[in-house]
Amino acid sequence: MTDLWNGALIDGRIWHARSGDIRREFRYKAQYLALPLQAFEDQRLPIQPDRRGLWTVRRRDHGARDGSSLVAFIRAQLAPIGLAQCDVTLVTLPRSPCYGFNPVSFWLARDAAGLRAVLAEVSNTFGEHHFYLCHHDDNRPIARSDRITGRKVFHVSPFLPREGAYVFRFDPGPDRFGAWVDWIGENGEIRLKTALSGSARPLTAPRLSRAAWRHAFQSQRVMALILWQAAKLVLRGVQIRSKPAQLTERRSEATEEVERNV
Repeated sequence: MTDLWNGALIDGRIWHARSGDIRREFRYKAQYLALPLQAFEDQRLPIQPDRRGLWTVRRRDHGARDGSSLVAFIRAQLAPIGLAQCDVTLVTLPRSPCYGFNPVSFWLARDAAGLRAVLAEVSNTFGEHHFYLCHHDDNRPIARSDRITGRKVFHVSPFLPREGAYVFRFDPGPDRFGAWVDWIGENGEIRLKTALSGSARPLTAPRLSRAAWRHAFQSQRVMALILWQAAKLVLRGVQIRSKPAQLTERRSEATEEVERNV
């Protein structure tokens, strides 16, 4: 059994489905890492912080973005809601040689009762980022069937407005990982569905080495696929929206539970 909190290699499948003005689906694959943060920063995993290689996980690509401790960062985020003592695993796309772009990383916080919170770290192609802290108001465990919503406050796609809301759902395994994020427009309809899901395997040095060699330039590939899909939308006449100035808040919360049929 593969526990994400022991370290894992995730065979990720990414899916986007747009509706409304135009209907389109977008699928691709990528190898994600599940990194138990304390073990990662203690250099007890096959991949270590800031160490050069075909794949790299840099502290300055996450959290405070200043190269400081990732454990200290996530504890500071969880402390205001009383969850600072949770064990945390970071699910992220590693940096490729000479380049790194990570659309979203998930910081999974759990204790003996189960998953308590998820910090979704979202980045756009303009070099900006935002954190959505997902949890229940009473901090009860997040079940696989739970859907948690929060206001959208960060500009990601040039084809969608910043307004609306996100609905989050998570499956932390074992033996798999899943995260589903739907965007609901101002009219209350789901306009975009996204998913990152896949099976999880134990993170060992041989598996890590094989995956890195087979997918050495996956960050470049992910960006190329994003740009290619954007070009297709432009050719189909979808309007490009001007990027608004980023709001001053860098973290917002998603705490409201919604009905399953949303």
